[in-house]
Amino acid sequence: MHNHVEGDYRKLVHDLINKKYKLSFLPEKVICMTNGIEYYFIETEGSDGSKFIINAYGSEALELFEEVHKCAICGRTINGTTENTNLITYRADEKRNMFVEPHCMNLLKKFEIAYGKEFFYR
Repeated sequence: MHNHVEGDYRKLVHDLINKKYKLSFLPEKVICMTNGIEYYFIETEGSDGSKFIINAYGSEALELFEEVHKCAICGRTINGTTENTNLITYRADEKRNMFVEPHCMNLLKKFEIAYGKEFFYR
């Protein structure tokens, strides 16, 4: 099923998470297509096995990228979409990675020890 959604990617991502969808694939950077338009997509997977791909172009690609690439602990957004960042990719489970700022890694480990990895399912 393909639906075109314009506008608030923050709301879309949070609505999917609230409906128990996992962000199953997050490319590391925004792509610049041959026509000069920026492109980004994510894949989501529901608890029932249903899957969705969310595509975004232009400024919406940047908005979607920033929304899904935040530190899982402090919520800080990545500044910049193509160069290397300070966020560490943390494997939450076999189908999902999270991003963590280096200064938040110790806190993440403490939460994981106390509550288990289930604590981080958004």
